[in-house]
Amino acid sequence: MSVVMDLFKTICSLPHCSRQAESLKEYIIKQAKAYGYDVKTDKVGNILCSHPDATLILQAHYDMVCIGEAPRLELYEEAGRLRAKNSSLGADNGIGMAMMLSLMSEKKTISCLFTADEEVGLIGAQGIELPIKEKLMLNLDTEEEGHVYIGCAGGSDVISTKAVHRLAIDEEVDTYEIIVDDLPGGHSGVDIDKNIPSAIKMLASFLVHIPHYLIEIEGGERRNSIPKRARAVVSVPSGVILDTKLSNITINRVKDCEKMMLAQGHKIIEMIHAFAQGVRAFNPELGIVQNSINLALIETNEKEVKVSLSARSMDSEELLVLVDETVCFFRAFDFMAKSEGTYPAWKPEVNPFAVRVQEVCQRHFEKADFTAIHAGLECAILKQYAPHLDIASIGPNIYDTHSSRESVEIASVERVYSALQENVKECS
Repeated sequence: MSVVMDLFKTICSLPHCSRQAESLKEYIIKQAKAYGYDVKTDKVGNILCSHPDATLILQAHYDMVCIGEAPRLELYEEAGRLRAKNSSLGADNGIGMAMMLSLMSEKKTISCLFTADEEVGLIGAQGIELPIKEKLMLNLDTEEEGHVYIGCAGGSDVISTKAVHRLAIDEEVDTYEIIVDDLPGGHSGVDIDKNIPSAIKMLASFLVHIPHYLIEIEGGERRNSIPKRARAVVSVPSGVILDTKLSNITINRVKDCEKMMLAQGHKIIEMIHAFAQGVRAFNPELGIVQNSINLALIETNEKEVKVSLSARSMDSEELLVLVDETVCFFRAFDFMAKSEGTYPAWKPEVNPFAVRVQEVCQRHFEKADFTAIHAGLECAILKQYAPHLDIASIGPNIYDTHSSRESVEIASVERVYSALQENVKECS
């Protein structure tokens, strides 16, 4: 297996969930210094590895979405792909990091920017305080070979909360735990148009037609993942039979449940059921989703019910409209709602550097077209931070990111790395 894949396996051996990637950070710094690069960091955890003569800077983030048993990754190969048993793999963006480390080990005339905590709000890019003198930036965080990415969606999180008030149940009831589990999950951006069911929506659609008293509800894994699991505890009038033919729903009887019901609990279920999850608009010119929103998380504690959503748009103004509509929707159900973590769209731009990258890729792939991605890349923020940069993005075939099904095509890594080496040579 190649140096790149060996380095990726080393990366996989080091815990690097978002906000918990200190060991990988130390490894990157140690390796970069050993390779002879000047290393600087900033207060949010970004790492800049500089070569004094570089005109090209490569960029990747060094955190991963941890699903399932991650960060303990048990790697295995299957049908030409590398996977992790019962967990996300972290090929997003570990492969990009491995390519950068491989090139640095060869003492290439490049600089490399490793950004922190991209998966939890692009925190590294948002707070960067490092000098970027290079004129060209090649991002390595896209997931389909043979394309040159020149644009990405902007995004914003919507956080809605409602104070918990509990009431006694004044009739004879039976209490059940209802679990939706083992759904595929997926990335809330690039997978949002793949008809992947949401566990939270499936749970609400099951409960909305049943007379019940809601005691607690929880669901989802990450703000940027399509929920694969959800759970509710409900009491139903004695004599009501709960049954389902869906294999993903499990119903368990609960004995001696002492918690009282949530006031307006049925309204909360109706709200979730009524919310329009998924694609809101399509962009025919780019052939991708234009606007989308993912109801990512719901949780109940003793103080509040909290719902977290992730909105995306290929247009920054349309993003603000989508966020405003979502805030108004939840406020109509007496929730307090606000947006946070907003980042701009990277407006598609065919710059001279992108044309050069495309010309190189056309020598390696049958078709190397310009496209954009319905997901958040740090390119838009970094372009605002360093307006002098021309930016493009490439990457290998990575499948089912942000899920326990994530995999990377090994041969694709080799092909993209060959194209990257030629791009580095032309820009040196």
